[in-house]
Order: sequence, then structure tokens, then C-alpha cells
Amino acid sequence: MTTAIVTDSTTSLTPEVRQRPDVRVVPLTFHFGPEESYTDKVDMSNEEFYERLRTATEFPTTSQPPAGAFVEAYESLAAYDDVLVLTISQKLSGTYGSAVAAVEMVDRPVEVLDTKSAEMGSGLIVREALRSIDEGGDFQEVRQAAEAAVRNCGIFFAVGTLEYLAKSGRIGRAQRLVGTALNIRPVLKMEDGEVVPHKRARGRKRQMSAVAEEVKPQVDAGKTLYFGHVAAEDSLAELSEMLGLGDPMVAEIGGVVGSHVGPGAYGVAYL
Repeated sequence: MTTAIVTDSTTSLTPEVRQRPDVRVVPLTFHFGPEESYTDKVDMSNEEFYERLRTATEFPTTSQPPAGAFVEAYESLAAYDDVLVLTISQKLSGTYGSAVAAVEMVDRPVEVLDTKSAEMGSGLIVREALRSIDEGGDFQEVRQAAEAAVRNCGIFFAVGTLEYLAKSGRIGRAQRLVGTALNIRPVLKMEDGEVVPHKRARGRKRQMSAVAEEVKPQVDAGKTLYFGHVAAEDSLAELSEMLGLGDPMVAEIGGVVGSHVGPGAYGVAYL
């Protein structure tokens, strides 16, 4: 029995993973007003998107893929016995619902799993599923590997401002931090698929130190780390140096998630 993986564009994937024949990526869309729509991580470079986000007078909106896009992905994997779908947290997007709706439209085995994460976290979960596939695991073993990764994956991230999360409605329980002093910089985390506040630091340096403090035990434990940023490459380099890491795995976060967390955001997922 062979298994293929379908995920969505909010999952950070290395080029090697994207090129695998047993992986499909279904894109989300972001919009600058009613007349301008872009496919996530395809139609606009990250640099162009970040610059546009800084200068846009209208806050961008995002939309989940239609069920038909998932149907197309499922049907393109006819060479595989089973399909496991790993989506962004359903608390952040309706993408999971589209993926589930598409299952009813195809006559083949497909199961959908909520990663309860996004970007680097989802990327690590996909990597675990693929590791099980490469080790010869059957579908149940692949699904169990992914489910274990969902339980064990963590993300800490820092934002320069809560403005973008608040405007997008994806702020979750971090809503209570809105309106705090301008020099208070929160450290946030994903908990059960939701953005929640973890710590408040005064100033950028202390915020970074707070992220490093949380991630350092994961480094010491030999966990796999996946860094991500929105126009914050220098901050990630600084954080990596603080953690004593040489050449970490790094993703540039695309337009859909980037529009929610804003320029200057960075974070680390671990598994």
C-alpha cells in the first residue's frame, strides 16, 4: 500500500519536499481589494508581498481553496493507494473544511488531518509523515506518525505589533494583549490550533531573549527546528546565533500567513 500527502500553501516546505511526486500543495489566495487576487507563494514574490503589505492602504484578506482544488489534487494522485491530507489549523482557516468536503466528491480513500498549526509547524508534521512513508510505513503508520507529530509539535513566535492579527481576526486568546503599551512586545505560541499569549517583553531584545529561552531546551534535547520569518531575516540570524545554531532550516512565510502576523514577525517550530 502506498500513501501520498496533500497539504496547503500555508505549510512551509523545502524545495526537495515540494518536488516529490507523492506530495501536492493546494494554494490559498490573498486579496488586496476586490480587484486584486494572488495565489499564495506563486503569483507574487515574498519580497514584493512584504513591501506591498507595508504600504497598502487596504488590509489584505485571504480565502481558503475551493473544494474543487482539493478534488483535483486527490485525483492527480491516482498512482497511490491512499491520500493523507494535512491542513492548516481549522481555527485559523476554513481550508480543513474544504479538504473534507472534497473527500465526498472522489471515489478513493482520502483522510484529512488538522495539523493544529501552520507554516513551519505544519512543515515539520508533513516531514514526519513523509519519513514514515520513506521507511515503508503503511497508511495507518503514516497517519499515526502525523498524529504524534501534531501532539508534539510546538511553535513560539514574536510579532512587532498585534495590529495584523487583530485586523485579520486570527488573534485568538491573544486578543487580551491588544492595547498594551507600544514598547510591550508579546511572545505568542500555538496551543491546540489557536494563537495564545505566552509572555510579554519590553523591547525587541528582551522579546528575542524570551523566544530563545523557550526554544533552548528544545535545542538541548536534539529536537528538529524549523525557523520562519516575515521580512525578518536579520532577527532570525540573531536568534540562531543566540541558540548556538550554525545553519538552521529557514522558511520565508508567504502572503496568507504573513498578512496575519505582519512584517517583522519570526518564530521557531520544534518537533
